[in-house]
Amino acid sequence: ENMEKKTVRGTGVVGGYAYAPAAWTRPATVPPASGGVIAEEDRPAEVERFKAAAETVAGRFTERASAATGVATEVLGATAALARDRGWLRAATKLINGGEPAEQATVKAIAQFVAQFEKLGGLMAERTTDLKDIRDRVVAELMGLPEPGVPKPTSPVVLCAMDLAPADTAGLDPTMIKALVTRYGGPTSHTAIIARQLGIPCVVAVNTLEEIVEGTPI
Repeated sequence: ENMEKKTVRGTGVVGGYAYAPAAWTRPATVPPASGGVIAEEDRPAEVERFKAAAETVAGRFTERASAATGVATEVLGATAALARDRGWLRAATKLINGGEPAEQATVKAIAQFVAQFEKLGGLMAERTTDLKDIRDRVVAELMGLPEPGVPKPTSPVVLCAMDLAPADTAGLDPTMIKALVTRYGGPTSHTAIIARQLGIPCVVAVNTLEEIVEGTPI
């Protein structure tokens, strides 16, 4: 074929071969940089709106854990617990009580915990993917938008993503998702663990992955 050939390199974490068009995950919703200041009398209702959204997201993780098997059940259960973690929920609630809208409070509270996890390094640093996924899903819920994540292909694809959260990888259909390629992640990330369980090839830490355009055969 008269096609420009390009090679991108990363770390192979699950061996094998796959060939299919690239499909990218749906991006997360980014809330406005500033949502103004919530009036003092409206803050209790804003806290309740936030708590309801966080619990809805945690409940979806729990449902997915119940429907999954093997490692996926454990991974999703752990993410549900993280979504209900009192530490970040308290931090967000404090911000809302200080006048921050729920969307911005979610982003700022999660950023605090991401920074803490990154300082700890190792396995804790890899949990930042889970925290960011929780953030993106809570923000989408607050804004009344669909959850970000994996498309539902009708023909085989190689799934490309900046990173994949447990809720994304645990629900993959290996008959349609022939391989996983991510910009971030490592050999012990949830993406690698679930790819091993599904038995599909997986490459992580591909620095130039953004060069791969949706639909490109790879």
